[in-house]
Amino acid sequence: MNLTIIPAGMLGTNCYLLRSESGNAALIDPGGQPEKIADILERAGGKLKYILLTHGHYDHTGGVKYLIEKYPEAECFIGKGDKELLVDREKAAFMLRGLDWDTYHLPQTKELSEGDEITLDEITIKVIETPGHSVGGVCYITGDLIFSGDTLFLETVGRCDLYGGDFDVLRSSLARLSALEGDFTVYPGHGEPTTLSHERQHNPYMNGR
Repeated sequence: MNLTIIPAGMLGTNCYLLRSESGNAALIDPGGQPEKIADILERAGGKLKYILLTHGHYDHTGGVKYLIEKYPEAECFIGKGDKELLVDREKAAFMLRGLDWDTYHLPQTKELSEGDEITLDEITIKVIETPGHSVGGVCYITGDLIFSGDTLFLETVGRCDLYGGDFDVLRSSLARLSALEGDFTVYPGHGEPTTLSHERQHNPYMNGR
């Protein structure tokens, strides 16, 4: 698997480009600057098959509309609890802050649930539900990599004061991640990568602390 990190959008959201050996590709959280993302994808020789969203906040979804129009064969997925943020303007309005709703209205996005798997040639991407930052937040796991969205950052966690956020629920999600066997490299929605072993030891929010 080939992995490229593409910081994009107003808040520097980490978009992740995953490519199989044959060049099929998935994008995780293309939050903005979709022309930049498409250019990197095409220069890498990737064929976009999937867009995977960790949650429905605008800084993770802002590039989707452009990309699915440019690559109509690509499928977009989100955790089932956050689909409402892509189809219900009133529920999304708290985050949009005057941004154009049409850019963030994504009714064609399909829902994912705990245990679902996305297959990209030799790459299997597993879904684990990790609500707390939002109602339907998910992490994507492939091999020894976790794409954690805004659930888990380097030595901290995502905020819980937005619509659908719940700190107690987030702590339960973090405990689930902490309980995974072995170590993983964690690629968060913002900031630098970390490892699960580092977070188990140094993140004050893990394990209910």
